[in-house]
Amino acid sequence: MRYILIVLFTFITTACVTAPQPAAPLEMPLKPQLKSQSFQVSYETEHASPKVKSVQLPAHKITRNQTVRVVADKASVTDTLFKQITDALTTMSLRVVEQGDSDYTLAIHQLELNFIEDTKYQVQPPVKPYALFDEIAKLYPIQQCATINGEVSMRLIHRASGDVVWFGKSSIDSASFHREPLIFSFSEEQVVSNELEVATFVHQQNTEQARLARASQDVNIPSYKTISKMTSLTKLQGPCNRTEVSALTPMMHYYLSSILIDKIKVH
Repeated sequence: MRYILIVLFTFITTACVTAPQPAAPLEMPLKPQLKSQSFQVSYETEHASPKVKSVQLPAHKITRNQTVRVVADKASVTDTLFKQITDALTTMSLRVVEQGDSDYTLAIHQLELNFIEDTKYQVQPPVKPYALFDEIAKLYPIQQCATINGEVSMRLIHRASGDVVWFGKSSIDSASFHREPLIFSFSEEQVVSNELEVATFVHQQNTEQARLARASQDVNIPSYKTISKMTSLTKLQGPCNRTEVSALTPMMHYYLSSILIDKIKVH
């Protein structure tokens, strides 16, 4: 019996020693260093000059230091615009009064802003050529932006006689007012195209059965493959959507008002 036990122990020990040990688990290989490069692309449109109509009648001569009262009963004038109009009149050597009699009344009849047909901006060749421009020009040849048309009209009335001594009207669209190009950015980025394939291979080779099989044979983890991918455009500069274009309202009103007041001839 003792002999049998010795033989059995020897057999088990030998089997344990000679049984193949599973290979070490595979680790995910390090990803290659991915490159990225950024570019800019510009879009422009044609600009129109402001439309201005100004007529001054000779019935009453407007002279320096005469008084003017600004009335905006027919238009919604902000406090900021009211001050800007007042400052413009003062620059013309007229005195603005808020109460009491005055020589003239400046009546603001119209302050309008209406959305019109969108403006199309055309892609512009870059100053420094780059290889991806032709592809961008094909994918994004134009940018279409919301557009506002602004109009301002005023009358200068002689208080004593009620005569209109001057009237003017000006208008401009937001694209012609802003004038600056739209600037967009995009990037060319390297990405790993077979990351799932590599991860699946490593996972499969780390099963118990696969590790035992790898004890007697080597395997090669698939190499990472990279491809170049172009991102979509991101706007950096210029108003385009309705919210951005609407934000130009105060400046457009001031610009159009200043043009008109500058047309008043003061002797």
